Amino acid sequence: MDSSGHLPKSDSAARPLGEAKRRGRPRKRINGAAAVPVTARPQAAVGTLTRTKSLLAAALKVWELKQRGLGG
Repeated sequence: MDSSGHLPKSDSAARPLGEAKRRGRPRKRINGAAAVPVTARPQAAVGTLTRTKSLLAAALKVWELKQRGLGG
């Protein structure tokens, strides 16, 4: 152990500097014709009824997609 209380790291334990491995669940690819275009809208201010309604609508959409089997 060194003075900071850590064990010395060996060369074999060090991570390689190559490309990082992708972790997690792979994403499904959607054909261009089936994709729904995402429209960028300015977000409502925090704490307003408009924002609350939009968040509830987004949550409902996610729930509906999961029920249809299209969500992860």
